[in-house]
Amino acid sequence: MGIKGLAGIAAALVLVAWVCGTAAAQQTGIDEIRTVAANETVTVGGTTNLAPGNRLLVTVTPVGFGPTNKSAPQGTGGTSGTAVVEEGDAANTWSFEIDTTGFEPGEYTVTVDWIEGDATASTTFTVVEAAGVTPTPTGTPAATTPSTTAATTAATTSPTPTAAGSVLPAAATLAAGLAGYLVRRR
Repeated sequence: MGIKGLAGIAAALVLVAWVCGTAAAQQTGIDEIRTVAANETVTVGGTTNLAPGNRLLVTVTPVGFGPTNKSAPQGTGGTSGTAVVEEGDAANTWSFEIDTTGFEPGEYTVTVDWIEGDATASTTFTVVEAAGVTPTPTGTPAATTPSTTAATTAATTSPTPTAAGSVLPAAATLAAGLAGYLVRRR
C-alpha cells in the first residue's frame, strides 16, 4: 500500500471518529424550576441521554455562596445529593427532591454533574419568604400567622444543558498521527 493509500485511510479514520464522537456526546438538562417558598420541598428533574442507572450529583447553593465569618450567624442553606437516571419514553429522566427548610430568601443555583463524565447542566431558581412568616431580627425565632394563600409565582429560569465531548476524536487524532509517522518512516 502506498503513502497516498495510508494517508487516505488515516484521514477517513479521523473523519469517522470525529463524527462518532460528536454523535455520542453525553447531555443532561434541567427542567424549569418555579419560584419556591422557604420551608417547601420541591422536586427538580430533567432529561438526559445517559443510560439508566447512571448517577448524577445534584448541588444546590446560594448564588452569593462564598467564605463567611465563623462568628457571624449561619448563612443561607444549600444541599446536595445524588439522583439516579431512570428509563424514559423519548429520553431518560432523573429527579431530586430539595427541602428548602433553612434556606433564606434569594436566588439559588442548581448544578447537575454526571459522576462518571463531563455531562453537566445548571439553572437558577428563587426562594421567597414563606407565606405567613413574619420577618424577625437575627437570633430570635420567627413567628408564624395563619394564612390561606400559597406562594406560587412563575419562574423566569430556563434550562442550560451542556454537552460533553467524547474521547474518540482525540484517539482518532492519535491514530492518524501514528499512521502519518509510520508512513514517513518508510
